[in-house]
Amino acid sequence: MGEPSDDEMMRASAALIPFVRRWGLPLNPENVAELAYAVLVHSRSLLPMEEIPAAVERQIDEHEEQARHPYRSRPADPAGSERLA
Repeated sequence: MGEPSDDEMMRASAALIPFVRRWGLPLNPENVAELAYAVLVHSRSLLPMEEIPAAVERQIDEHEEQARHPYRSRPADPAGSERLA
């Protein structure tokens, strides 16, 4: 499956913002984008359901590592295509 388009990412993030605000979740825009990315990618993923949590944990680890070291390049995702920046 391909990467979410920029339009899909913007729309998914826009749909999540009301939840973040209403529930007072301490998330910045980059965190919301990571949530949107995970939902979009795994809603059409061919991974078995039981493998999705581990894949998302790896995504979170990569996101946190990138936040700590913003000038390092991101690794390729498990499917082999480059992640959205």
